[in-house]
This record gives sequence, structure tokens and C-alpha cells, in this order.
Amino acid sequence: MRTAPDYIQFYPTMRCNLSCDFCFNQAMPHCDDITLSDFKDIAGILADLNINTLDIMGGEPTLHRDIVSMIEYAGKKNLYLNLSSNGTDIAALSEIMERFTNVNVGISINNRPSFKKLKAFITKYRPAAKMVFLEDIDMKLLKRILISVPDEFYLLYPDVITNRHIKNAMPFPQFLFSLQRLKLPMTRAVYCSGFIPDITNYPELSSARCPAGITKLGLLPDGSVYPCNLFFGRKEFRLGNLLHDSFKSIWNHRRLEFFRTFTGNKCPQTSCILHKSCHGGCPAHSLIHYGDLGSPEPRCCTEK
Repeated sequence: MRTAPDYIQFYPTMRCNLSCDFCFNQAMPHCDDITLSDFKDIAGILADLNINTLDIMGGEPTLHRDIVSMIEYAGKKNLYLNLSSNGTDIAALSEIMERFTNVNVGISINNRPSFKKLKAFITKYRPAAKMVFLEDIDMKLLKRILISVPDEFYLLYPDVITNRHIKNAMPFPQFLFSLQRLKLPMTRAVYCSGFIPDITNYPELSSARCPAGITKLGLLPDGSVYPCNLFFGRKEFRLGNLLHDSFKSIWNHRRLEFFRTFTGNKCPQTSCILHKSCHGGCPAHSLIHYGDLGSPEPRCCTEK
């Protein structure tokens, strides 16, 4: 078994200056921004553990007053960063892309007004562009984004954390096959490996329920550690605190046993063409909607 994950999903701040309808972070409990001092301690711990990749999420990372200083210090510790932003602070993002080579910036674009503001930035700096794949996705906008030549383009399978949205959720096979039919250039689908595990990059996922506690962990601004970011704020899934507890005790927490064990796809949709290759979907979604990690994936199994 691994002694550490490949990467950390890290929220330096829980604050955001937008309220996107599909975002689930609004339901999370408040947590103060991480201090620069605590970040330096965490960066040192991760470097000592040979965890060299941080996915900086949130919250909007550019709202943190020390985000540039954190990136600078991370570089000194040889940490590679994937920074996800809503693109509202173009000045901060421009500085980050001009100054640092250890950061891959990804910009979320889900409507035409935001793309209009960001088009020149995308053309000049060529960040990665991301878009949530909804059933009524704006194809004209999607094609305009591609024409602006981002470095990479990702279409995200949407998380559905609230009950009011679950009946309209897109089943995973529909998402995957819709993307295949589009045949878009330089475009990648993003979804949990609890569906189809990424065994090309992570062979150990073939025997795991999902990547939580194997290739990734989630980290809140106060140092609290969870199996992944979808469990943030759930006390029963808090594995410890990276600033105060030994990493060994966090990594060997009994809560991670479920995610590290795959005993076959329990999804009742046995006629699904993906059933034999799927690992059952996202356990966090099952817990949120049905109260049980082992329940079926609600985006596929909820009656429409």
C-alpha cells in the first residue's frame, strides 16, 4: 500500500465572490483562511512526505491575500500546483502566470459574460479552461472557448450535492457518451475514478472503490484532513489535522478502509453498458443523498 497520496485537494480559503448554481461549497461550514505561516508548515510537511502536487481549490483562491506568497513558497519546496479559479481577478492571475512556472492555472467558464471578460487573458496566457457539462450546455460558448486556444480544455461531470438538483442530474453514461459524440479537439472529460478508474496513471485504483485516501486527500484551511473535498465539514470523516497530528495516524485512519477496498460493482443498473468496468460511482454522493457510502450512485439511480 502507498504511504502517502499522489496529491492534495487544498482549500486556502472557503470564501468566494460568486454563487454559481452548480457549486456545492456554499453548503460547507465556515473556516477561516489559512495563515501564511501555517501554509509554510504544511508545505514543509508535504515536501517531507514526497507529496509534490497541490490542487488549490476553494473558495476562490485569488481572494486569499497571501496567495502569491504561498505559490512562491511552494516553489521553494518543489511543489507543483494546479490552481482552479473563477477568473474574476485577472490581474492576480496574470501575475501568477507571468512569475511562476510551478503553477498550472485552470479557469472555470460557464457563461458568455465571463468568457467575454476572459477571452484576451486566455489568448495571451493560454491557461487551462474548464466548463461544467450540463444537459443544456451552451455549444456556441464551448466552441468559442476552444477557438480562443486554451492550453487544455476540460469538461466536468457535475457534482450534485443538493436534493433539489438530483432529479435533473445527468446519469454518468449519458455524460460520457455525449462527450464522445461531440468529438471535440484537445478536450478531456473530468469525473471521479469511482466510476471508471484511471488505471493508466494509477494502477492501484483497479482494486479500490475510489481514489479517496489512495491517490488523494482533502485539506481545509485549518489543516483538517478528509478523504476528499466532498467530505469537508463532515465530522465523522475528519481524519485528523496535518498541523497537529502525525501523518501516519491520518493515513492509517479506519475511515479510509472503505475507499481502499473494491468487491465488485453494487450498482443495481446491471444492464448499463458500463456496469462491468464501473466501480459504482462517487461514494460521497451516495452518502449525501442516501446516508450510506455503499448505496447506489444517485445521479444514475434516482427516479427521473
